[in-house]
Amino acid sequence: MTSQYQGQTNIVKEPVLQIITNYPKMQRLFLTIILTLVTSLSLSQPNYEERFELAWQLVDDRYWNLEEREVDWNLIRKLYSAKALKARDEPAFYSVLENMYLELSDNHSIFIPPNRLEAYRANYGHLPCLNIFMLANKASDTIHFELMTNKLGYIRLPELASQNVAKRVRTAVRELVEQQATGLVLDLRGNPGGRLLAMMQVAGIFTRGFLWRTITNWTLPIPYPALGVTETNLPLAILIDSDVHSAAEGLAGALQNTGRAKLIGQKTAGNVEAILPFCFPDGSQAWIATGVLAPIAGATWEGRGVIPDIRTSPNETLSTALQLLAPQ
Repeated sequence: MTSQYQGQTNIVKEPVLQIITNYPKMQRLFLTIILTLVTSLSLSQPNYEERFELAWQLVDDRYWNLEEREVDWNLIRKLYSAKALKARDEPAFYSVLENMYLELSDNHSIFIPPNRLEAYRANYGHLPCLNIFMLANKASDTIHFELMTNKLGYIRLPELASQNVAKRVRTAVRELVEQQATGLVLDLRGNPGGRLLAMMQVAGIFTRGFLWRTITNWTLPIPYPALGVTETNLPLAILIDSDVHSAAEGLAGALQNTGRAKLIGQKTAGNVEAILPFCFPDGSQAWIATGVLAPIAGATWEGRGVIPDIRTSPNETLSTALQLLAPQ
């Protein structure tokens, strides 16, 4: 009895391959299959803990003013880590990360699961990771422009997110100049913003130079110029309201600061956080507010908005602009 127990004890201590060689052929085959399945299952188990920590840490390291937000990010970690580790599958795990990012309540920072990434790309294009851009809520592909009866050109710019938006604005300006417009009205009312690149390209249609910088807590301010060849020096009025966000605020504010345009309407939203996208190996992405947009010199528009040169009620904004630009 003693030798039998001792023999079994020795077997337990031997390597797995040695165990297999001690069994008859069919038993060895069966045990090999079992061990293979167990090994495969253990390798395919998603490492929720590491992925959760990365998603949480990105915000903790990169968010531009986390200490000033009304959220305890360390407490959020405790609340959501348990949920993440108990997730029954990938969709449930991603749902935890999405909800965790919603706790920031900044209208910008989001976690995007792989199966939802294409839906975002339909609106914003194939945005490469690690390029700073502004996030818009919805992308429209329509720019309306016309030469009004008083020879003033009108351009309605609903967003700065779609791929060729700056090119379409440039085309509209060229056609209005060819039609001998004496001034231009750029209507940004309701514009939710978009990409920094589009903002810089649209600004370049009207002016030149370095107009903006981004402020972060982890690097020196990054300057941004207007891009492209200036199309016109015609007098310019920009219509704004409280629904103008992000890159649209940056566009209006920069053209105002340089004296290139007069702003008419109501104060903008004051929501100009700059977003940096991070790619995960599983195909998901985290878009994090890593800084704020500001004029090349002066305070950021974040939290205070862009103040119009002429305040009007909403139903008088366009008529006021037309009066301002009317030939004397």
